[in-house]
Amino acid sequence: MANQRISVRVLAGLMFTGGLAGAAFGQAKPEQLLNRQPVIPGVQISTPATAAEIAACKVEAREWPAQGNGVSPKGVIVLDGSGRKLRQFIDTEGGTKFNIASYFLDGVEAFREVDANRNGKPDSFRWLGANGGKHGQDRDENGTVDAWVNISAEEVTLELFAAVQTKDAERLKALLLSEDDLKALKLPQAEEARLRKKAEQAVGKLAKANADLKLTAKSKWMHAELTPPHTTPRDALGTPDDLVRHKNVGVLVDIGDGKTMSYLSTGEMVQVGKAWKLADGPTAGTVIDTADESNAGSTNQVPDELKATIEKIVALKLDAAKPHEYHLQRAQLLEECVTGTKGAQQMPWLKQMVDAYAAAVEASPEPKPAYDRFTAWKESILKGGASETKAYTAFRHAAAEFAVKRKEAGTDNKKIAAVQEWRKDSLEKFVKEYADSTDAPEAVMQLAVEAEYAPKDGEAAAKAWYEKLMKDYAGHPYAAKAAGAIKRLGCEGKAFELSGETLDGKAFSEKVIAGKPAVVLFWASWGSQTADELAALAKLEKDFAAKGLQIVTVNLDDDKAAGEKAVKAAGLGGHHLYAAGGLDRSPLANAYGIHMIPHLFLIDKSGKVASRNAQPGPGLKDEVEKLVK
Repeated sequence: MANQRISVRVLAGLMFTGGLAGAAFGQAKPEQLLNRQPVIPGVQISTPATAAEIAACKVEAREWPAQGNGVSPKGVIVLDGSGRKLRQFIDTEGGTKFNIASYFLDGVEAFREVDANRNGKPDSFRWLGANGGKHGQDRDENGTVDAWVNISAEEVTLELFAAVQTKDAERLKALLLSEDDLKALKLPQAEEARLRKKAEQAVGKLAKANADLKLTAKSKWMHAELTPPHTTPRDALGTPDDLVRHKNVGVLVDIGDGKTMSYLSTGEMVQVGKAWKLADGPTAGTVIDTADESNAGSTNQVPDELKATIEKIVALKLDAAKPHEYHLQRAQLLEECVTGTKGAQQMPWLKQMVDAYAAAVEASPEPKPAYDRFTAWKESILKGGASETKAYTAFRHAAAEFAVKRKEAGTDNKKIAAVQEWRKDSLEKFVKEYADSTDAPEAVMQLAVEAEYAPKDGEAAAKAWYEKLMKDYAGHPYAAKAAGAIKRLGCEGKAFELSGETLDGKAFSEKVIAGKPAVVLFWASWGSQTADELAALAKLEKDFAAKGLQIVTVNLDDDKAAGEKAVKAAGLGGHHLYAAGGLDRSPLANAYGIHMIPHLFLIDKSGKVASRNAQPGPGLKDEVEKLVK
């Protein structure tokens, strides 16, 4: 995480000069420069894995055009054997004391450290490329972010969850409105005082939120429930700019005990420039902020008449054997919250109710009662709801209807095909009608994935949908996965490309297995047949050891420890890559647009993809025998 405390192992690397001060540009050895790693852990970058790869790297001296001060920045760039950038170090004053260090992933800048005061310690960090767009400052230069210049509302919830999980007060403080922020907003005195008071009390809520939620190392951030931000026009406040806020953001949390889901509330969040800042501390459970345009300072928690209902919702326990009962009970209680609130205050409850009914329908062996009730709510919402709520409800109701139709089809192939066609038509209709909704990218991705497996012209149709994702929703995380999927669909006969870090922290790239046949498995410990699949790879590894067969796996667990445990249990050698983000967000999954596990590639001795969709099971050995000949 971005704000982890600095460790002893990176202390020696904090000085930008790093033993290179005074060295002529281009004379430093690649290994010297490649030893430099980002101060912030967890950043995805490319680093050569073997001595041979490092030997193929070269260092080039560069000079850039003069800046406003008339000085031409100078620096060095480390290139890999293919000419792709790995590192870049620049002295903006034209000397040899580097004050900008850049790190690259697959040739694209992915992280940057800046030493603005030129004292040999970075004081600014930027996440770039596949790593996102955050920008944090380290004012005390201790290797952690203590102020955010650019951070999205969703990224704030991730940071807040981590702060609550670890009871890290400093991490929370970095997210809060500062005095500089309040001055920049130039709010009326009363509103400024209100926000200041809330922010001052925020840290005091940290320990209680942790205790109330009973978070552990196994607890997980699931998703943030974001409604459109609330905007108060500048003329209503007499400020230079509009005041843009989230009244509250609810964070769905998996407690980690295998049965409990809960909520963490962020409280009020205010946009300051390019960064979202917290104006309040974390609270366990769901809290509704009722601020409105006529009175930007009025805030209240859940209405008194609903508090008993909220307590019942929080007290619900998930029985893993009967999950539909939990979801249905939750939906029925949430109905009370929907009918007991209005306007913007109602929206979070309505969305939670819709989610609960959708989950109840999909999980139930007899879904009709929940489906009928959900349908009644859908018809009511589509008649009088806001456009965002209509889209949110329509998308989830269509998924629930598909689940019902699929159960009714049973094992009749003709009926199943008809249901699949209905699903395709419903998704296309949704994309056309709600093209600007937050769920539209998900609908397009589903159309693309389902098209891949269609018996006729499937891959051509899938490619068209993936291209639409990249074009129409370029800023969405699915755009990167779509680009990877297009690469996967056309990869056979082309060089296999994959780089990252292994479960044990070693750098890996496709060059590690150069000249040898390989089996590459994308997997996760939660897969229904994972243990058997890893055991089968261990046997293949043993059977074809003399032929040089290489085993590469890409673990897509949310929890790294789960991947490590599974590999150890299988007794599997080889190379096992890992990057945070799971199946949906891991850059390793995005590299080839992996959307299902297991997914197998076969790589020939020349490093080219022999099969992009090999199948696990008895036939895999026959395929490997052909591969190693």
